[in-house]
Amino acid sequence: MVEQGKEQETKDFHPAPVWLDASYLEPLLRDLKKDPGLRITGLEIKPATAKGDNYASVMTRVKVLFLRSSSKTPEIEFYIVKTTYENDPFASGIFSKYQVSTTEMLMYEKVLPQLSALIGETRQPEKLFATTLHVDYEHEAIIFEDLAVSKHVLADRLIGFDLEHTRLGLRKLAKMHAAAAVLNERKPGILTKFDHGLLNRHTKGFAHIFENLCDVAADFAATCPELGDYYARKLREVRKRVMEYSTRVYDPQPEEFNTLMHGDYWVNNVMMRYGERKEPLDMILIDFQFCSWSSPAVDLHYFFNTSVQSTIQFEQQEELIQYYHTVLVETLEDLKFVGYTPTLRQLVLQLEKGRFFAVSVSLVCQAILINDQTKDADFNALMKDDERGRNFRKGMYANKRLQENLKHMLPRFDRSGLLDVTD
Repeated sequence: MVEQGKEQETKDFHPAPVWLDASYLEPLLRDLKKDPGLRITGLEIKPATAKGDNYASVMTRVKVLFLRSSSKTPEIEFYIVKTTYENDPFASGIFSKYQVSTTEMLMYEKVLPQLSALIGETRQPEKLFATTLHVDYEHEAIIFEDLAVSKHVLADRLIGFDLEHTRLGLRKLAKMHAAAAVLNERKPGILTKFDHGLLNRHTKGFAHIFENLCDVAADFAATCPELGDYYARKLREVRKRVMEYSTRVYDPQPEEFNTLMHGDYWVNNVMMRYGERKEPLDMILIDFQFCSWSSPAVDLHYFFNTSVQSTIQFEQQEELIQYYHTVLVETLEDLKFVGYTPTLRQLVLQLEKGRFFAVSVSLVCQAILINDQTKDADFNALMKDDERGRNFRKGMYANKRLQENLKHMLPRFDRSGLLDVTD
């Protein structure tokens, strides 16, 4: 029975790194606790996320039992270790082109502590990020606090955020965006060097994902009575330009408001803490592999088209953008930002300029992130044009929530001219 459980765990979860053991952790813990005589007496290592929860990294939960040199009573600490797909040359080869490990290690070691300090200067300071304990450039690993200890959990990605969750998510995001703009103003160039987001001008490694899922979306439209051949033809044309049109949204515009994007801001990249009545009390942002200096259109279109419930996305987006803008401006004012601060109208026009990204996120990222078919949910199935990959991608579009969202959104996109290929 034990062996069967281990087999199931290996099948459903990504394995922990082979180097992650007591001999690796003990020196780190000695440094952290400032006790050279500290000894690890017990270690429990298990996966922190299942397949389908994360496509870009491996998360491992570590429980450490240790004895301080001056004590006979053992203590317990809990950590999360985040690593790359070291056992998958195909996946790691793609992700290395996006500098995901370097980006996130720099974020946790250098940037997030400075952003946290800035937010501490505002009239309403709050915690946005997990505390970094160690960054290991040799193993491309990050060790940070296990937020489960403070009763933070993942929300349900298949349900999406209600209004209360959405407002909390936008408040946290606005504060991150404001603090980043201020940090780059005070230390010019410290953040503009982050230019390897999910879409960028250096690599098109994810092109197969975007183009293949546009094809699957077109196939779905062709068989959907509410959409039909009209939308299928349009989506096959969109496929030809989806990478270029989407990448333009990531290009910083000197005359507009630019700041550091989270780059992958959705339900599973925040940790929630709830009250007794299951009301959201707090949210911590995690996963900073795709940060880039870009327009807020990147994070906002991504968030609204992957993570919020349909009625909020369709009916309340404008008022929520206004709320985001209010928090953004207040935080910039608190931190005495002297650069360009957009008015609400200017922000709305900036988001409209980048609205094609809502199309590509709806067709591609939404399909991946709310996928409920987790059997083959891994990066290889997303990328490779083999039978397993084709079946996996086709299965994504059997998702009823995705189908209903696209039935509603594709006509809206079309009426705005976003499905017309021009240049």
